[in-house]
Amino acid sequence: MNTVRFGMVLAAFMGFILQSTDKAFNNPGDDIEKAYNELVSADHWRKAKTASEKLGAFGDAALPVIIKGTKHKTRMTREYCYEILRSKFPTHPKAIQAIIGGLNDKEPRISYPCAFHLGENGIVKARKALKACMKDKSKDNKTLYAAAKSLAELGEQDVMVRLYTGLGSDDHYTRYLANIGIKALCERDLTDFGYEGPWEGAFVSGPRVKRTKGHPIEKAKKRLGRWKAIVAFLKWIEKEKPELFKELDNLW
Repeated sequence: MNTVRFGMVLAAFMGFILQSTDKAFNNPGDDIEKAYNELVSADHWRKAKTASEKLGAFGDAALPVIIKGTKHKTRMTREYCYEILRSKFPTHPKAIQAIIGGLNDKEPRISYPCAFHLGENGIVKARKALKACMKDKSKDNKTLYAAAKSLAELGEQDVMVRLYTGLGSDDHYTRYLANIGIKALCERDLTDFGYEGPWEGAFVSGPRVKRTKGHPIEKAKKRLGRWKAIVAFLKWIEKEKPELFKELDNLW
């Protein structure tokens, strides 16, 4: 009986030794490449999301591969690699360099969140690239206003005209970004002057806004409320923030 028990214990111990040896000789780089290849070959966003989460879980060891993925020819691969950088390495120097490069991506679903991220995380070295992005007429409106918003968060007062123009826009996201930038520069936005908020009752889901039909009179009232708040805001900055009000001289 003792012999049988000893044999069982010995077998279990040898199994543990073999398993540990396999792990010791296993190259983590192989697992990283496997996760990256799963992301590249994904044919649906859910599969891409799962693969990107697996890739991001490797941490710093996977950073070179993730950065490589930001240059991939497939939009979905680039998009999820940038998402990993923003979520897992928000201020890492190498990740930041790649995110700054993302401003030049032709896909708005990449350039917009990159522009948004840089100001949100106070990346001072991104100023020059954000200014170039804001002047790039080939960019979509969301990316342009995200760049202006981020520059405001970095203390650049000369974006005041762009942000003020965005406050009165009939586009939901433009108003949203303009209000964030205005808040960063002025310490107040339109909601501090009676405005219900930039969505004006529309349903927001991720990057999409479901535009509510609504009654024409009610929609007109919301717009009127917006402009009343803008008037009150202008009176306030003229008195309390004259240096910012002066930035608007070119509009008059």
